[in-house]
Amino acid sequence: MDRREFLGSLAGVSALVPALALLPALEQEAFAQGVHARAQGLPALRSLSPEADATLSGIADILLPQTDTVGALQIGANRFIDLLLTESMLETDRNRFLEGLKAIDAQCVESHGAHFSAAPRGQQEALIRALDSHLTGREPTRAETAALAKQPVTAQHGYALVKQLVVFAYFTSEPVAKGLINAPIIPGRYDGCVSA
Repeated sequence: MDRREFLGSLAGVSALVPALALLPALEQEAFAQGVHARAQGLPALRSLSPEADATLSGIADILLPQTDTVGALQIGANRFIDLLLTESMLETDRNRFLEGLKAIDAQCVESHGAHFSAAPRGQQEALIRALDSHLTGREPTRAETAALAKQPVTAQHGYALVKQLVVFAYFTSEPVAKGLINAPIIPGRYDGCVSA
């Protein structure tokens, strides 16, 4: 994913975080970097219970594990998301996000007989692959979003929200923005047709 694709994907996150919808794309990135800085200094999580944090952290580690590059856990994706949940999301959206984590955990218990955080890594990955296969690859329309808001949160919908926020947290973190995303927002000099 390059910088332009990422900035384009902010539209879905803006629907969850009303403050972002009011900002231009570049200011959205600055907002996120401010949230990262504040999240690192907080002594404890405020919206995520220990169980919800374990589920979120496990999913984040599967989606963006540490390899030769920094992973989602190393940039503090769970702390970033907790701060967004606490300070920037509407109560209904925060509750739906937390319900989504519970639905994912319940799906794991149903499929594998164990809570997500206690399931072996292979079973966690199998569940995430199954949930990921249900994603459409496009942002839902306003009508689809409104219809989803009236229905109980499923594991599939909960996973879509989790993935969206984990990716947002990851790509707006300083180590990723400075170390992995190397595409300039404004490209270098253009020399058009030059006669020889």
